[in-house]
Amino acid sequence: MKSIFLSFYFEIQSTLKYMRELLVSLGFTISSKMYVFFKKGTSWHLQTTQLLSYPKHSLGFHLGCFLLKHKFEPQPRCEDHDVFHVLTGYKVDTAQEIAMQFWLWGNGKRSPFVALAMLIGLLLYLDCYDSFTRAYLKGQYSKAIHHIDFSQHLSSPISNFKTNNNTISS
Repeated sequence: MKSIFLSFYFEIQSTLKYMRELLVSLGFTISSKMYVFFKKGTSWHLQTTQLLSYPKHSLGFHLGCFLLKHKFEPQPRCEDHDVFHVLTGYKVDTAQEIAMQFWLWGNGKRSPFVALAMLIGLLLYLDCYDSFTRAYLKGQYSKAIHHIDFSQHLSSPISNFKTNNNTISS
């Protein structure tokens, strides 16, 4: 009887996590389209292949590698988001995406979209609370980068922005 209950319990947990991922993924898809609409600034007008032509130790090349690895293309006016992934080391799964938003908030970036992602994380990803807290603190103790116009630094060595252990230099 106990094994049937445990089996049922784990099945429900698995289903709820799957539904959470679907719900949050849909929310991110919708909000990212809205974000592009409201985001100020100009597009970099670059494709992944162009980024890969930058010198191997440059920020542009590493950004191109990140985009190629994940089969992404730069999203117009939101290219810096992918640079944040490259520099902070956060992955592209939902929990890591939210953790990166906590890092950015700790780093001083203030926007309704960052706040919304953090709120969703706190409400729906209680199992990741420790990770979010660490990300926030890490962002606080890192050199502020959220305000940099990275389009002007694509040829710069990536070492100008990060250390060997995937943390931002301070």
